Amino acid sequence: MESKQALIVGDLVLKSVATTTAYMIATVIAAFVRRNDGVRNGGEIGIDCDGPCTKRCNGRVCTSAEDCWSGVCGVNKTCSVPSCSDNIKNGLETGVDCGGVCPLKCGFQSCKRCSECQSGVCIDWPGCAEATCYDGVRNGGEIGIDCDGPCLRRCNDRACISDDDCWSGVCGINKTCSVPSCYDNVQNGLETGVDCGWFCPLRCNSQFCASDAV
Repeated sequence: MESKQALIVGDLVLKSVATTTAYMIATVIAAFVRRNDGVRNGGEIGIDCDGPCTKRCNGRVCTSAEDCWSGVCGVNKTCSVPSCSDNIKNGLETGVDCGGVCPLKCGFQSCKRCSECQSGVCIDWPGCAEATCYDGVRNGGEIGIDCDGPCLRRCNDRACISDDDCWSGVCGINKTCSVPSCYDNVQNGLETGVDCGWFCPLRCNSQFCASDAV
């Protein structure tokens, strides 16, 4: 009899613990949702900031970007208002400094001109292209066109060990990446072939020429 009662009591305890645990989990989830729901509620001073929230509102004192709802702790050590030029996705942006209220469009949004796109690249479909290290445009945090920043290839005049390190494909004798030229035996820069086409004096095979002298 006592064994049966012990089992009943044990079962009740387990159910109580399970209920309490579930309640605690639900409370944590609800609090997280409230603090990230885009609405000023639950004692918040601003939208999803201050009050019960760990993130601070615009204009409040901060020590790092993580302190701020905007993700930007300004030079005066106060949280800055989100902007379309702060190199972070915040406010109503759908990407880093693009979409939402920003004039530039993010990747895959429809476009008519490259100037509309954050990446500077507009194609017929799907629209604004994502920034890459091979699109011929300085974007996506690159230091130069398709070099440095997030790109593996280094820009001109940067230190190098081999030709593969350089965007130009030429690591000079002084171990710095060389500027593309029409005499470096590499197709680089705006050339359409090896040291020919575009700005180079020599034309590539299959290009039209007026005489043998060209």
